Amino acid sequence: MSVPSRIIVRGMFDEPTLIARNNGDAVWVRPGISPYFQKSSTGWLANLYGGVQSSWDDFAAVYIPVNEMPLKDLAAAQWSYYLTEAEAFGINMVIWVHDPTDFDKRAEITQQADIATLEKAAGWDAHELNVATDQFYYYGEGTTGTALTTAPPNYYGLDDFQGDALFSKWTIYRISFEYGWHTGDNEFTDAWVADIKLNGQMIPLKPDSGGSGKTGRRRYEVTSVAVAKTLAPKTNFRLLSLSAHVTATPVDGEVFTLTVDSTLAGATDVTDFDTLIFSEDMYDSSATSLFVQFGEGYDFGETEEIDIAQANGGTDLSWGIVLTYQTVF
Repeated sequence: MSVPSRIIVRGMFDEPTLIARNNGDAVWVRPGISPYFQKSSTGWLANLYGGVQSSWDDFAAVYIPVNEMPLKDLAAAQWSYYLTEAEAFGINMVIWVHDPTDFDKRAEITQQADIATLEKAAGWDAHELNVATDQFYYYGEGTTGTALTTAPPNYYGLDDFQGDALFSKWTIYRISFEYGWHTGDNEFTDAWVADIKLNGQMIPLKPDSGGSGKTGRRRYEVTSVAVAKTLAPKTNFRLLSLSAHVTATPVDGEVFTLTVDSTLAGATDVTDFDTLIFSEDMYDSSATSLFVQFGEGYDFGETEEIDIAQANGGTDLSWGIVLTYQTVF
């Protein structure tokens, strides 16, 4: 008796995953508060924090695996995102391509992140890809045979790559939406990617089977001023740990604290819900480092934020602080 062959049908786009490096952070969130709940077909958003930028290597991104789509077949893309404040860069698209017969040959075709048409204002932003606009540059390996010149300021339309003698034969293995990759010490504050549509197909944003975007880490560096930083995931989360280091013992009586602050709408006085959850006078113990585990029981809601505080006292101190937290349950 013959056994019928098993046919496996795979879509063009696989489930999105999240990635962040260095000062960046990327987690899945499902806020139910305005304005964050207004978009996204699933209710889940990708919370991207580009972080304090240095040396072109701090970023957060949504990665979408692509099943060998010919580059020439990518005709349309649109996406929406919420920015906490106006930024130098918007959330830009990167198209990762390779020679389908020789994986030594590949390139990343990157949308210039500060073009005028890529919205960068505080609040909800959206972008619709125009394949004819000169906005893409590329880096790659094994690109002999292309008529296009690598690296900025050589910008091309996507249609230029699609019509190129080399790239027109290549396929897409990944499309990403990225936040960061700047230089200097400016901070790319929280952003939330809500909708992505490629070639007319909505890409469902939600926690993936591989578990990316479950645990977040925020790094805060403070020099010569009082510490005043905030973690605000805008979704239910669990505080996992705190680590902190300072260059010298702080002044007597200046206490390092973590406080849960509420932004609960409708409360007569939101400070009624503020709660101190950690306090340490590092002068008393002559300490310059802290590590504190939290975990189960330290669960907070979407309207709650963790404030980190430490007075400066006129001393020239530098702090490095990391909060680790979990947003997917």
